[in-house]
Amino acid sequence: MAESDIFGKKVFFLYPSHTFQSDVLERLRTLEYESYIINDYKNVKNILRKHPKSILFINPDNYYTPGSWIKFINTIEQESEFSDCEVGVITERHETETVRRFMRETKHTAGVFKMNENPDITLREIVKSLDSFNAKGRRQYVRASCIEDPSSEIFWIKNNIMFKFKIIDISAAGIAVQIPVRQIRTIRENQIITNISLMLNAKQMLINVKVFALKPGTEFYTGILMIQVDTNKKSLESIRSYVSETLHRKIEDSIFGMPPDKEDYTVIERRIKTESSK
Repeated sequence: MAESDIFGKKVFFLYPSHTFQSDVLERLRTLEYESYIINDYKNVKNILRKHPKSILFINPDNYYTPGSWIKFINTIEQESEFSDCEVGVITERHETETVRRFMRETKHTAGVFKMNENPDITLREIVKSLDSFNAKGRRQYVRASCIEDPSSEIFWIKNNIMFKFKIIDISAAGIAVQIPVRQIRTIRENQIITNISLMLNAKQMLINVKVFALKPGTEFYTGILMIQVDTNKKSLESIRSYVSETLHRKIEDSIFGMPPDKEDYTVIERRIKTESSK
């Protein structure tokens, strides 16, 4: 079974508008699609090289003309090293004829979409496209490793005793923590623990968890804590933001030192004069 079948695919959005980010992209993350923003087209090919089998959506409303964006898309679609990537277009400003041009002159395997005034419609269309490529895979939640973040931890106080565990990884559904062997008797499977303090990026929030499993190891036990549905909504939003920011940094780190794309994709668009302009 391919790794992408298990963990899904990364979904990249090049130059997404503020409206798209707030109305669609944040909801895609809430739906647990592993979504990223790219703010410079010069990094696109390096990212796709490092993360093959990804899905890329381009916003052609800025920077280049439609013809230039078509040239950019064609170079991705025609290069063999990107053959496992899917490319699509999402526009807010371009009219129907330009949308049809993208459909005619690119393969657009991930689709060409015109932002609808109702963001729910746009969201459903993009989700349909993502699901056709099994973008989620078998995983249900996007998870971020916290091993390299020394500040990430959970703690609570009971009977004047503080319990503090280092976080291994986290998602909006659960947390894996390191439990010292000496403290394993203080926690049990199926235990409900309320008002745990969760520290992420030096920000503290309260969550409620259920101990799902305790797995023995050589130096410590691994505790699997499931976040309860009655946990504060803002805490869940903060966790998703932390996961997204952590994964985004890893994407940036993966292309560190790679030379940016220096190709000029500029296409001089031919202007067609109308009778009134003669």
